[in-house]
Amino acid sequence: MNAAPDAKAGTPPGLAAEEDRELTDYLNRQIAVVLSPDHDPRPSCPRCGDTRIHSGGFTFKRTVGRLPLFECQSCGRHFSRAWGTPLGEKHLKKLDLFVSLLSQPLSCEEAARLMGSLGSDLSLRVKAFRAWLLKLDPSGTWERRIRLGGRPTEIRPAPLAFAESGAREDVVLTTRLAWEFDELYSASPVPPACPDCGSRETRLKERPKQGQQGVPRFTCRGCRATFTRRRGTPFAYIGLDSTDRLRRLIRYLSLPLSFQQVAELCGTDSMTLKRWRDCFVQWADQLEPDGRLSARFRLGVEPDEATPCLFCGRTGVATLPPEATRDRHRHWSCAGCGRLFSMRRSIVEVAGVLQLVDDVSDALAAAPVAAIAPATGTMQSSTG
Repeated sequence: MNAAPDAKAGTPPGLAAEEDRELTDYLNRQIAVVLSPDHDPRPSCPRCGDTRIHSGGFTFKRTVGRLPLFECQSCGRHFSRAWGTPLGEKHLKKLDLFVSLLSQPLSCEEAARLMGSLGSDLSLRVKAFRAWLLKLDPSGTWERRIRLGGRPTEIRPAPLAFAESGAREDVVLTTRLAWEFDELYSASPVPPACPDCGSRETRLKERPKQGQQGVPRFTCRGCRATFTRRRGTPFAYIGLDSTDRLRRLIRYLSLPLSFQQVAELCGTDSMTLKRWRDCFVQWADQLEPDGRLSARFRLGVEPDEATPCLFCGRTGVATLPPEATRDRHRHWSCAGCGRLFSMRRSIVEVAGVLQLVDDVSDALAAAPVAAIAPATGTMQSSTG
């Protein structure tokens, strides 16, 4: 190729170690054939396939120099070897650098910064080279070795398998906790036993005024304590403005989802949601001290060795930065492609039961994954 000597200038240190030299050399050989300045050997006509080809002069490309043109004696078409390849004028900029990046686990945005291009333009360029490699080698052996851009640039991506797919809402857990929760926040004036002394000598002291948020307050004639039904539970000091969100959370406690994803579904942040989950765990152990209820909780799943990266598809590549010592900093990243590692999964509701499904295309596009029951809102696919 007649590329400029400094075509790879600006490549970050360490990238060369990630380059697949065999793929780079293979592509360079194919490119050298297409961009050859010689008329021989003469290609067949790309329109009719005839081999009666005459020389048609030359054209000049600023980035590569002189290129031969051909004329088909059968259909009269004029063409160059670049016809039907991604080696058009707009794809010749920094060609050597681009080819060296194709086998490296970078996002199109990262590569675009090196190329002085736009991420969207580079994505189209990668797809064009993938299509060309499939034309050169229909088996896909070479095309599968391209890693630039990850799965969004793949022409025929293989489906990913998630261990969480198929997981269903634990209806037993949801039903029990929802019933107990409604009892806890009930507006009924019937007094419960005193949570401090256990006495049944209790009476209604105050109930919320009509139109006001609140729960009934009771008093104990034995120990004179004033209390609500939440007294002695982990929810005693959680504001009543969180009641609806807490109840919404119940349906997700048995699903292997990330805190970040469910936090957005419940209208809060991941740190708050984790505290709420812990409150439900403590409360479940109060309801069933043998741990039978809390053992059904699966919320807060983290990636393992079998979890694939949504972006590049590799497994066992999730890492935490060294400074991730607190939950608020637990942003997983992929050791392969460097992208943030997502544990978000698509949810559907079938016959009133939530279920996780594979929906890779939606997840990759960072679009709404699923709109489930109206009470739970719409999930947005992003990192978490």
